Amino acid sequence: MKTYINNFKHLCTLLLTALAFVACSSDNDDIATPEPVQPANGDITFTAVFGVKNATTRALSDPGNGTLTASWQRGEQIAIVFGGNKYTATVTEVDNDGNAIVSATLPSGTPNNQAVTFIYPASAADGSGLLSDLLATQDGTLATLSSTLDVATADGNIVIDGTNAQPNGTVTLVNQFAICKFQFTDEDDHAIEDITSLTITDLATTEVINVTTPSAAAVYVAMMPSNNSMKFKLVCSSGKLYLKTASAHLEAGLFYHPTFQVIAPWVDLGLPTGTLWAKCNVGANSPEELGDHFAWGETTRKSNYLWTTYKYSNSSNKTLKKYCYDSSFGYNGFTDTLKELEAEDDAATVNWGSEWQMPSSTQIQELINNTNTMKEWTTLNGVNGYKITSRNNGKSIFLPAAGSGYDTSILNTGSFGYYWSSSISTYTPDLAFNLSFKSGSINQSSTSRDYGNSVRPVLK
Repeated sequence: MKTYINNFKHLCTLLLTALAFVACSSDNDDIATPEPVQPANGDITFTAVFGVKNATTRALSDPGNGTLTASWQRGEQIAIVFGGNKYTATVTEVDNDGNAIVSATLPSGTPNNQAVTFIYPASAADGSGLLSDLLATQDGTLATLSSTLDVATADGNIVIDGTNAQPNGTVTLVNQFAICKFQFTDEDDHAIEDITSLTITDLATTEVINVTTPSAAAVYVAMMPSNNSMKFKLVCSSGKLYLKTASAHLEAGLFYHPTFQVIAPWVDLGLPTGTLWAKCNVGANSPEELGDHFAWGETTRKSNYLWTTYKYSNSSNKTLKKYCYDSSFGYNGFTDTLKELEAEDDAATVNWGSEWQMPSSTQIQELINNTNTMKEWTTLNGVNGYKITSRNNGKSIFLPAAGSGYDTSILNTGSFGYYWSSSISTYTPDLAFNLSFKSGSINQSSTSRDYGNSVRPVLK
């Protein structure tokens, strides 16, 4: 449905005092039309009717049939912008035809035929015009959207004649944004009803809209007109995360109400703790892709995996500068009490976002516990690795044998897999726990922190 475009005529309703005059008459005299004059003092106050019935305003309501209905409300404001200043016209009455009667006060020095910009709602404007970054942060509710982001603008002129002021002719307010009502279903076609945040990224311009809302089944968003692809990231109160990429054709002034089926980048294996494991490694786009390798506590891949290049040591395993509980391994006797990676050192969090983290040693142990899962050395699309299948619901993840980085090489790809945990080893602080496997063997072990291992995230 097209969001109602606001056409309004401004009708002056001020009562003017009729002035009688007497003049000498002459057949040869012409009576010149007097130039408009301004009041000697005081501001110019005018009252006008801003028509149209059903104009788009903050009184938007959604009857649930794919349309929006609208009506003016008392107290709404329209900005009148000129000369670096913003003035407001306020709705004082709504007539029987749905027209808004508004009043405004302009400075007495306003020249005749002054060029102005009209902006609805007034909160969307300052003295320079339309505010920037209006769309960047939203709350997902129709009430807030319609009162602050259902923006329409127009250029016009104000005619001043004494205390009589009115726009010059018809002014048409043109909607600047599209309004979207987003609803989502999961891969099993179940409606998602606990949305707490929605991030929309325009993949062509990289502009981002962040919507934070109470747990909801529908999210209302004002968006710029676009013909670009959009990436949607959906977070729920349950902590679950969903993704969707979709092409968009959005026109200003239109109302869209799509329902998207979103994809979970995680698998629920029905584990006792409810841990949700990612479908692929950091740096990969599919379950069988190897992805990147990271030294423990580092967040970028590199070409050389040795203590001499390790971020948290001074060139050896006995000179640790963070995550060290034994002074004999610390640089100049350094120790701290950190046993789990902080977010800034977590390759999952830094590369995938705050919803993700590297699994703890406890979560790895739960994953490979025979009571919870079955493990099978297998091949997926030509890549060797382990398929881990839940005994509770039959769902599975695949961990490719991505090998490990040492010095300038990635060794044993296709034969071994090493996956970091977020937990420092309890044996010595220069080691960290990881999931390690080869054909016929899968367990949790400890590996030197300077090695380059894979990272399979879990949802926080």
